[in-house]
Amino acid sequence: MQTSVNKVILLGTIGDKIEFRHLENGGAICRFSVATYDYFTDKVSSEKKTVTDWHSVTSWGEQAKEIYKQLKKGQQIYLEAKLKMRTWQSKEGVTHKGYELFLDTYIPINANNTNPKVENHYPQEGIPTTPAPLLGFELSDLDELPF
Repeated sequence: MQTSVNKVILLGTIGDKIEFRHLENGGAICRFSVATYDYFTDKVSSEKKTVTDWHSVTSWGEQAKEIYKQLKKGQQIYLEAKLKMRTWQSKEGVTHKGYELFLDTYIPINANNTNPKVENHYPQEGIPTTPAPLLGFELSDLDELPF
């Protein structure tokens, strides 16, 4: 049997509001984006430039609840995750592929090295939420996943 490693390590900034909802099976899911940055100097103009990469992150269960309560947009985060490929079809029938990170562990980071108190309260079960689409599919599509 072959062995393999699927591990992504990021240190970045949470880029948008964290989306949270309860699943029909009683579980919980949250999704958020993390920005990472590369800096370089343009060889022609000598201008310093920044390139931002955005990463879609998904967390499940109790960890999803903790993240929603504890973290917020603009906060730095260290995370370790697994890279997963998703395939979906647009309304026009075009097949798309995208990558998503399934969170394993995380550490909230902030400038004064203390955890800020964030007043997010996750929605109660049965209360509908309207998360932003991520990777071209809705959170409701996840209820049909085989895992």
